[in-house]
Amino acid sequence: MARERGAAAERTWRERLARYRHSGQTVASFCEAEGVSTPSFYAWKRRLAADAVNGQAAATPLFVPLSVGAAAAGVRIVLPGGAVVELPSGADARLLQTCIRAAARPDDHHEADAC
Repeated sequence: MARERGAAAERTWRERLARYRHSGQTVASFCEAEGVSTPSFYAWKRRLAADAVNGQAAATPLFVPLSVGAAAAGVRIVLPGGAVVELPSGADARLLQTCIRAAARPDDHHEADAC
């Protein structure tokens, strides 16, 4: 199979991984049927999962609009994976975005990076 590059390759692998999830096959048999290597399969699976975590997946917005009334005591957001972001009311949007991005990447966390 000829190598694709850039957006075309990403689109092909997103579609391929979706087919795999519904195929009921083992990774090895699926890759053989698709004409791709098992290492490529796992590399693309990791890459696309990392893109999703970093908010780069086109279908999943990283932030959604939110309106909070004046009586709110603060904001508490539970992220996939169990990370929790809690901020007092009146916290600015930039701080909220920074904290959510940091909490969404727990393996990059350091004490000095705490919000």
